[in-house]
Amino acid sequence: MEGTPLSVAATAFKHWLSTVDLPTGAFPLARAIGLNRTTVQAQLLRGRVREPVVVAAARAVGVEPVTALSTFDEYAELGRQMKPPLPIEVLSQITLADATIELLSRRNPTYAEAIAPVRVWEDPPQPDGLRAWLDAVDPGHIRRELAERIGIAPPNLSAQITANKMRPRHLVEAARIANTSLTSGLAVGGVITLAEAGWPEGARDHALTHLSPVALNDLVQARLASAQRGARRLAADSAEAHRIEETLG
Repeated sequence: MEGTPLSVAATAFKHWLSTVDLPTGAFPLARAIGLNRTTVQAQLLRGRVREPVVVAAARAVGVEPVTALSTFDEYAELGRQMKPPLPIEVLSQITLADATIELLSRRNPTYAEAIAPVRVWEDPPQPDGLRAWLDAVDPGHIRRELAERIGIAPPNLSAQITANKMRPRHLVEAARIANTSLTSGLAVGGVITLAEAGWPEGARDHALTHLSPVALNDLVQARLASAQRGARRLAADSAEAHRIEETLG
């Protein structure tokens, strides 16, 4: 997969725009889809349009993003291999806040009543959600095989996972290796919403409320460990930045 374009061809994108009555000029298009005109213009001039622009254009005209992406050669398989998420995928996108709220609600009904009006299920990306998803769907070799398929060194892939950010095509490839819905990776990466990826409404709430007490406690502990790793990385980065400042004077 090394060398494969990581976006869609601008010529194909312009043709698609004409089929949905959107302007093909950079400035009017940017206004119509609510994106920065410099960004849109630069991508059209380079001849490659990134996936978030396609998604924004699709949403602007009421077209499902998966349907729009599937019209391009680079994503031709996307719609055909869209299926409901695995239960482990659903759990992977439950945050520390989600799990803690459920734990508190079970322990005291008063908490449940107080929390219910303000509880919001947010779409990804979630804190460390990419790592959680990869760990959940990993058949045992996903990182090694993904690094080989996309042509990058394993340490570079690890850095992307730690940064909680991967390119859309790489997310799709990870889903393919895991034999799950090709749209799940895009949802986990925040390219499309969970609903747009075909996840049932309320899937996370349903999965969380059906966890056993032991499983719920394990989930809270896992999310706490993840949050602690993130806090340590931030502290280390801050200390390193301070050291560099002192060195440079």
